[in-house]
Amino acid sequence: MTSFTRLVALSIVCLAQKSFAARQPYDVHKIIDAFRQPHDDLVILCAHRGQRWNGTTENSRDAYFRATQAGIECIETDLWMSADGHVVMIHDEGIGRETDVGEYTGQAAYNPFTGQGYNPEVSKSNYTGFMENLHLRDEGGRVHIETVTTLPQMIQSIHDTGANVVLQLDFKDRAAVAPAYYALKSMTNAAGVPANEWCIYKTQATWWKTPEEFESEAWVQDAFANNISLALLPVYQPADTWKWDTMASLRAFQKTNYSISSEIELRSADGPLQAELAFVQSQQAGAAFNTAGIFFAIGDLVEPISTSFYDTANYSLPADERVNGSTYGFQDDRAPVLLDSRVGNTSSDGHNYRSDFNWIVQQGFNWVIADTSDLWHQRLEIQGKRNISYMIADGKQAVESPLARGWYV
Repeated sequence: MTSFTRLVALSIVCLAQKSFAARQPYDVHKIIDAFRQPHDDLVILCAHRGQRWNGTTENSRDAYFRATQAGIECIETDLWMSADGHVVMIHDEGIGRETDVGEYTGQAAYNPFTGQGYNPEVSKSNYTGFMENLHLRDEGGRVHIETVTTLPQMIQSIHDTGANVVLQLDFKDRAAVAPAYYALKSMTNAAGVPANEWCIYKTQATWWKTPEEFESEAWVQDAFANNISLALLPVYQPADTWKWDTMASLRAFQKTNYSISSEIELRSADGPLQAELAFVQSQQAGAAFNTAGIFFAIGDLVEPISTSFYDTANYSLPADERVNGSTYGFQDDRAPVLLDSRVGNTSSDGHNYRSDFNWIVQQGFNWVIADTSDLWHQRLEIQGKRNISYMIADGKQAVESPLARGWYV
């Protein structure tokens, strides 16, 4: 049975279950609190780049709206700084895969299956007069009416649609962090909660290895002076453990009132960062948080693997989206490769287990970033791990939907 067939079968089973796959009356402060302290019956879900795929562009208003309509409480987004100082929502280092920049400039359209075509870097491109005019592509290469969005524009969209959701701001560029903070200072959601209190600052731990380094930033001092409750989430990578003391860093940030969790990108059991995960899960008394999350690496090739736009003559599409449990990932200016081919000695056995749903659940992660967040919701609900009542606003009840709004059935 292929992965896609398994997903269909799973979704049919889930349709018979009680489902809460509808927009929920969340309280964003309660979602932040749920990130801090673990619950045995709750795994928090973050929609990776929104509820993308199936003809929906990533990091778009549509993808975000669909995620909130599916009842997902958190959306993980990607941020770069443009050459002219705008914080833009693009995942890749280049803008070729996600936009129609080739057609717009009269050059060869970028092809993620071959790594060929026009793919200018986000950080070297202006937003005003250029990126703002580019239209987004979906996973099949089809161009949509939506254009490249800035972070303030997306926050305004969330306000206008009345969504109660938190964002994980995944900064790809350290230079974008401070401008993002200042851009959001005057913005709120529809409930009036300041954006800087429900936008989680997810930064690479190597940028600020200690609380002292982080707190020395002018924008952080501004937040403290204005009583803004920042939500910091440092990301620890396996390679960090060979270069500096990640355990000391984690212990220090766990004592700060602004750190709400940690992302620990463990690749395998007993691999680098296993000790850090065990420490977080030991639930230290008085700690600001006792939780950790991870990215579910399902890969970039959506099964059935097909495309209505790209010429894949120079790239042989695999017969299956997985090979020995490993998935394919796009690369800037190169053809896709299996994630296992890049894992190296960050895994104890050469396999990247982040592509395995059951493995992630067994490791006890408290929150997960997933492209298929709707299917994760259904599977976790069956296991009794989607008690969203912790995050529902006072005086409200979770909205029960008669049908799960899965994308893949």
